[in-house]
Parts: sequence; C-alpha cells; structure tokens
Amino acid sequence: MQHKTLILSIALNGYQWMYQRELKSHQRYAQKYGYVHQAVTRPFVSALGVECCWLKLTLMRAALLSGYENVLFLDADTMVNPNCPSLTNVFQAGKYVYMAKGYSNRFNSGVLLARNNVITIEWLTRVIDSRFDKVQSENDVGWGENGHVIEFSKGVHFIVELEQKWNNTFDYQLKDYIRHRNCGPMRTGFFNNFFHKIVFFLSARLLAFVNKNKFISARKLNEDILSRETNIILSIYSKIICL
Repeated sequence: MQHKTLILSIALNGYQWMYQRELKSHQRYAQKYGYVHQAVTRPFVSALGVECCWLKLTLMRAALLSGYENVLFLDADTMVNPNCPSLTNVFQAGKYVYMAKGYSNRFNSGVLLARNNVITIEWLTRVIDSRFDKVQSENDVGWGENGHVIEFSKGVHFIVELEQKWNNTFDYQLKDYIRHRNCGPMRTGFFNNFFHKIVFFLSARLLAFVNKNKFISARKLNEDILSRETNIILSIYSKIICL
C-alpha cells in the first residue's frame, strides 16, 4: 500500500523558495514510510494567482483517478515533524476524507487526506464545480477553496475530523505531527507576513492582466485556466499519475 500513497504539495508564485525547509520535511516523511512524493514547483508563476490553491483538488482527483489508494495534500507552509506517524494510524472503515480543524474551529484544508473511492471523487468534483458559487458567510474564509471545502464537509458521513496535532495552526505548546504556519496565529514574522502581502498583490495584478481584453466571460476564462494549468502540471510531473 505504501507505494500507492502520494504525498503532494504545491509551491508556486515564490512559495517554492520561501518554504524550501518545509517542502524537504514532506519529502523526508514520504521517504520514511515509502510513499511517493511530489512537490509541484512549476510553472514558477501561476496565472491563477493565489487561487492556484484550487489546483490541490484537481490534482488530487487526477491522482486518485489514476490509481493511487491514498493522497495526502500538504500546504507548502506545513512542517512535518519527525514524530509524524504512518497514515494507516488514522484510517477508519467507510471513511474517505480526513482533515483537522484550524484556529477558527472549522476544517482547514492545508492538510487534506483522501482515500480512493467513488464517493471521494464525487465529493472532490462537487467542491471543484462549486468554485464560482458564493458560500455561506459562516463558511467563508475570504479567498481560495477552503470555504467551499468547509461548506461541503458539513454533515458528510465519510469525512473524519483528525486530531489537531495533524494540522496545528495555533498551539505552540502542542507536540504536533504537522505544524502549519498559515494565515493564523502561527504566522508572526514580519518578513513572512510581508512576503504574503506581496504575493497577494502581484497575484491579483497578474490575474487582472490575464483577464484584460478577453472577449469571453471571466468565469469561462478562469475555468479554462484551472483546466489548462492542471494539465500542464500533470505533463511536467509524471509521479502524480500512478503507474
């Protein structure tokens, strides 16, 4: 089963240089348990801007459809600690999607474990297809896919809440498995915060430039970009497809 498990991360728009140490921790974790590892660092700049986070769902779906039994997605800013156990420790019968809750007490998709099943594929597809729909305010996080993941996870019987130590976004004292310096309390450094503000600004300008003078709807254009970039990444990184 080990070689049928993919550890996947995406680090574009400068994140591939900012989070080299974290990405190496993902690789060490995969090597420890014999998992396949792939960090997506190209294309260096995504035309999706910060919305390139949607690629995690399209790439996970492609990996599962190709035959991987399990896919663990890790945000680029997650540090996997040496004490992190095998994924088999959390598997439960009839449960196919696993996430921990973040500092807002809602699911955080920065650590997302999916097991291969038709209902997993259907769930991922529902979330992806809803990306232009507004989520309820209680689920909204302002940008990206996480609000949609939260909304489509409520009351779903095959989704399991992981212990916080699998995605620790706020407790410095916790002996965690994975520490996540996302937009919450863990991100305290001036340089780190400044870097993310620059990325958000440049990403917004890039997306505006791509959209400029296009004679098709913004919705259709963004659909095309997500599909195109997914296919480009799959052509670059053969390990995402299970052989």
